[in-house]
Order: sequence, then structure tokens, then C-alpha cells
Amino acid sequence: MPCRISPTSKRDLRLIRRVTALGRTLRLSYVASQSSDTVSVIDAASHTVTATIPVGKAPISLAVSPDGSTVYVANANSDSVSVIDSATNTVTATIHVGNTPNALAVSPNGAELYVANANESSVSIVDTATHTTVATVAVGSLPLTIGANASGTRVYTGNVGDLTVSVIDTATHTVTENMPVTASPDSLVVGPLGARVYVASYNESVVSVIDTFKNTVTGVLKAGKGPDAVATSPIGIPLYVANADDNTVSVINPVTKTVISTIPVGTSPAAIAFNRRTGRIYTSDFGSDTVTVIDARTNTVIATVGTAHHPSFVAVQP
Repeated sequence: MPCRISPTSKRDLRLIRRVTALGRTLRLSYVASQSSDTVSVIDAASHTVTATIPVGKAPISLAVSPDGSTVYVANANSDSVSVIDSATNTVTATIHVGNTPNALAVSPNGAELYVANANESSVSIVDTATHTTVATVAVGSLPLTIGANASGTRVYTGNVGDLTVSVIDTATHTVTENMPVTASPDSLVVGPLGARVYVASYNESVVSVIDTFKNTVTGVLKAGKGPDAVATSPIGIPLYVANADDNTVSVINPVTKTVISTIPVGTSPAAIAFNRRTGRIYTSDFGSDTVTVIDARTNTVIATVGTAHHPSFVAVQP
């Protein structure tokens, strides 16, 4: 005869699940190594690599589901996305997408995965429950970066080929606007309230500020040399910009348009991520095969972790 679970026991079980999930999100970050066809798992407490997971060819980007249970890997030379179970560190599925998937974003509810296909100028929209592509949306030329807003209503792609940012309505899976930008949109991040999109431009060494209500560029922030990635704190201030050509992270106040701090990191930082639970920043240092860990409270480096060859992207569990 099956056991009955009392209401108290149910609450206890839910609490255990939340605590377990919280512990997991505090502990793990993921690094895609483009030349090694692997993803490394880093323990945030010990700053050590605890697992190395084989994936497709040239993994270039990552995204983590909102509950931290799933890691998605864009394999640029396999035209696929690997699906990793974070509990077992194993690939559980491979999703075939468009030509040269270069960037990923997950909807806030975890139901959809958005894949920017660079050489197809499109976005594949994947149902994460069935691992099938439910729509393919044409965007601007050569989309190299993608981000979703916190409300789940909009997805943005940075299109390097025609210097635009495409806006996708997630309800209709259609592009509502292709915004011209004055500098190459090499990386972008959507602010926590969705009112701003910040676009890093490698050649111009600036970050453009887009007002999402007007869909126009309203300001430009000076960064270091060769900004290749941008992240934001949970409240939107400050911004963190990884500068590939001078091996630094710029900490920028977007309101005063000033650089608060400049932090030396490894060689050619290609990506940057902020862990809102720990207050730590991670850069994947493509040229030195390392991940640099920064304490956001002090803007100082607290660890350097060796990785596989050419770490192209870093992501953390939410």
C-alpha cells in the first residue's frame, strides 16, 4: 500500500529540493573550450575543474536553464546544440539547428531555447521539452550574439554583417524591428529590467546603450581595448566588459558613464559571466587557457583556473 505524505512532509521535501538546488547554483560554472570540443565544470568553492564533458565540434557558446539543471552548448562546426544534465555531467541529447550556431539564450521560464545561427542569419527556436525546433526566424546578417529580456517577451540578436540589432517577439516568433547601430554589435546583454540593451563593439572599443522602449541607441560608453563581451550586475549597475586586446575587465557605471575600475585578467578574455548568488565574475581567457575569477565587492582577482584549450565561453548556474 503506497505511503501518504503529510502536508508537513511535502513542505519539507520542497525545502530540501530548494536547498539542494541552491547549493548546486553556488558551486558550478561551465566553460566551453573551442579547440578541445569539451565543456569543463568548475567548482566555485575550490576553483578546480571537477569534470570534462565531450560535446560537438567547436563549442563556442553556452546557456544554462533557469533552474540550473540543464546546460546547452552551441557547437559551431557541428550545426548542433548539446544538452547536458548538470546533475550527471553527461550529454543527454543533441539538437540539430541552423548553420554555425554561435550564441544561445534561454527563455526565463526555461521552455524555449534561442539559437543564433551565424552563417544562416537566423534564429532557431527550440522547444526544450521535446528538443525540437518549432520555428526559424530570419534576422539580420551574421548574428553573433543573442539575449532575452527577463519578462520573456523579447529576444535580441546582434548582427555584425549589417550593423543591426534584431528584435524578436517571442509570442509570435517574428522580428518586429531591425535597429541600426553605429558600431559592430559583437556582444550584447539585456539589462535586468529590460529597459536597456548594452552592446559591446570590438573594433570601436565602446559599449552602445539601447533604449528598448524607443529601440534606438541613446548613449555610448567607453571601454577598454577590444571589448569582446559584456555582462551586468543583478541591479544593472555596474556593467562588466571583457576587453580582449588589453586583457582587462572594465567596471563601468552606465549612469555616470565612468570606468570605476580596470581589472587585469588572462590573455584575450572572450566571454564574461556574473554569478548573482556569490557576487563573483568569471572571464574565459581564450589566449591563456584559463578562467579568471573576480570578487565583485572588491574588484580583485581571487583565483585563476586552468582549462582545456581555447576557452571561448563561460556560464554560471543562475
